[in-house]
Amino acid sequence: MRIIIVGAGEVGRSIAAALQTDHDVVVIEKDPDRLQLLQELDVLGVLGNGASLKTLKDAGAERADLAIASTDIDEVNIVACAAAKQLGAKITVARVQDAEYLQTWKRGYLGVDEMVCRELITSQAIADVIGLRGVRASDEFADGKILMTETVVEENSPLLGLRLRDAAIPNDCNVASIIRENAVIIPRGEDQILAHDRLVLIGTPQAVHEFNRRLSLSPAVKEVLIVGGGRIGFRLAQILQTRGLKPKLIELDEERSRWLAENLPNTLLFHGDGTDVELLEREGLFRCDVAVSVIGVDERNLLCGLLLKRMGVPQVIVRVEDPNFIAIFERVGIDIAINPRRLIAEEIISFTRGRIEKSLSLEQDRAEVLEIEVSPTSPLVGKKLAQAQLPPGVLIGAIVRGQHVIIPRGADVLRPGDHAIVFSTKEAAHQIEKLL
Repeated sequence: MRIIIVGAGEVGRSIAAALQTDHDVVVIEKDPDRLQLLQELDVLGVLGNGASLKTLKDAGAERADLAIASTDIDEVNIVACAAAKQLGAKITVARVQDAEYLQTWKRGYLGVDEMVCRELITSQAIADVIGLRGVRASDEFADGKILMTETVVEENSPLLGLRLRDAAIPNDCNVASIIRENAVIIPRGEDQILAHDRLVLIGTPQAVHEFNRRLSLSPAVKEVLIVGGGRIGFRLAQILQTRGLKPKLIELDEERSRWLAENLPNTLLFHGDGTDVELLEREGLFRCDVAVSVIGVDERNLLCGLLLKRMGVPQVIVRVEDPNFIAIFERVGIDIAINPRRLIAEEIISFTRGRIEKSLSLEQDRAEVLEIEVSPTSPLVGKKLAQAQLPPGVLIGAIVRGQHVIIPRGADVLRPGDHAIVFSTKEAAHQIEKLL
């Protein structure tokens, strides 16, 4: 596949690095210093403006199977995709930060095939892990019908030592794998739940949340504090309001605070600094069940998160822009650090996977969770899963058939058009893709 990427920033480089092995990749960048960073990759760099027809022609946009615009400027990305489409690119994908552009795009006015929105993806990822104490990663599949989480088993877990068959796993939830000391295990009923195991859970959001709460005895979340009322903080508050919660939100900018108060009727707004101890104590904000810091600067998010953790907040989630800081943040006490750039890169990469609707890498790319639409010609169609002879290292964790979610057992069969949510080791991923 010939792929053109506009923008060699953090997201663009991540996408290029992931695709360079299997595809012919061209990256357009107007900053010579950024273009220089691409020399360590097996990609062709083109110096120029990615929204320029001339530059796109020089990059061979007329022969492109996929054109991805991933600069930090929404308007440039939209223009670049529209221009690439006019030149003959088969599929165009624009990365945007402002969700307002999605409304225009959905009406078909922008000439862009696909659009991924940073603020919506990030706010949804944060919302999915709120209240789940041991969760280190999560993602949605099949338009939100399926939730996947990677959950660390804590030393005080009430399920410690139980065999999976005795753990009363909800019917709509599957333990797709156990990651133990860097080994990826496809589990059986006899496998025990041990401290520090990472369980990959796949199922309906309700069932996955239920089992995660039982793993760590997490109480139901009643109060959520959001620090930072930018686009991500605003969207997160909206999501929480739809769940019946009334979050509290701290915003430093006075004008932005007034706008948020007018547009978030079920959110209590505070104008102030999220690191102001006097404010946190006076208003009792540190008594929340979960605190989320989504300020624009990593250092401020870390400071705010550590302060709230020190004040006794059970779960603290922060946004981190530099992916190199994720492990550091979690090591010093932050429960979950979420990187919007990584989320966006993974979402965009999924457009290169053919019948694979979505993919998510785990354990430093040693395992994947895939959403695959079952082909009518698949040799697995109509066979009971117990007799399907799946490749070693593969487990079908869920099947979505229309609006129905099936947590499969041995007697279940696949049908054409089903969406199979598959856990696979890296080695077996190509095999199961071909079979389905």
